[in-house]
Amino acid sequence: MHRILFAVLALALAVPAALAQQPMTATTLPPALSADDETAVRGLVNGFADAWNHHDMKAMHDLDTDDVEWVNVVGQHWRGKETVRRGHTAIHKGMDAHSTMSVESTSLHPIASDVTVVVATLHFLRASSDPLYAGNGNTKTRGSFTMVKRDGVWKIAQFQNTVVDPKAEHDDVPSFEATGFFPYPHKP
Repeated sequence: MHRILFAVLALALAVPAALAQQPMTATTLPPALSADDETAVRGLVNGFADAWNHHDMKAMHDLDTDDVEWVNVVGQHWRGKETVRRGHTAIHKGMDAHSTMSVESTSLHPIASDVTVVVATLHFLRASSDPLYAGNGNTKTRGSFTMVKRDGVWKIAQFQNTVVDPKAEHDDVPSFEATGFFPYPHKP
């Protein structure tokens, strides 16, 4: 019995001591990007839009890591540069054959010195008379890019795109009155 009590006591004293020696990563701010890195990251988003507008799939996917993952606006999950390139090639031969894209805004959120998340508001324009596209012509989306710097070069490692609902667009901060639910953590 004394052994068990002694073991529990030793563990109770050891755990807080071990935790106290760990760096406080939850409160440590990530390093800011250098001006050159910020320019390179923003350049990737603009390069993506430029390649889209020229329907140049090689240029578009030269911006990607080999292990890129892509979740497109309809939820398809493409893995690997070649798969993503083939997917975009197919849609650029079909519904996006005559589309253009513009970048409205970007916000950068560095995670580490070589990883940053970019949220970009994008506009996809299609001629409403385009026989290859049955939609309403214009689509506003928010794309979330995860960019990584490998061997000194920034690349797109992950992308996810979501259509912006015009009814919800101006209510980015949810409230009970608007949504019927409380965002977590709830404090009455």
